[in-house]
Amino acid sequence: MKTSTVISFLAATGLAAAVPSSHQARSVSDVLPGLKRDVTGAGFTHVGSDNVVRTFDGNFNVVDFAQLDSRVPSADGWPRSPSAAVLDEAKQAKARSAAQTSKPRSRGPLEGRQEHSCVSEFCPDDQYCKALSIYGYNCTSCMIVSDNIGNCQQF
Repeated sequence: MKTSTVISFLAATGLAAAVPSSHQARSVSDVLPGLKRDVTGAGFTHVGSDNVVRTFDGNFNVVDFAQLDSRVPSADGWPRSPSAAVLDEAKQAKARSAAQTSKPRSRGPLEGRQEHSCVSEFCPDDQYCKALSIYGYNCTSCMIVSDNIGNCQQF
């Protein structure tokens, strides 16, 4: 179920089209479980337009990364170090996610009867997703794909 949720999310956000098939070596769902995360919970996972999945801490330092395609690493530190454009993508997406989650959201009595899908919840960071456990969710991480808003994930 975890893999199908992530794959559905990636298909909905168009990531599959962003990764050139001739260079694709691994899928996002293959690399997510093995990535280290910020232990404070202030971090998040970002899938950049450069086809690299990175986990960031709350200060935008790279905690871990996984390259999705087979391009050769560069002398300037790529893929561990994102380009300025990809780092800007991550910062803008995090800001949009924080703005989205700061809007009040009421949780009605019928919501307890619905299946709780992590992907249906927006997030700015991992800590936000984990806190959803009080509503019956079992989310562990926040993943932001390129220029979108973060969604909680269970991996």
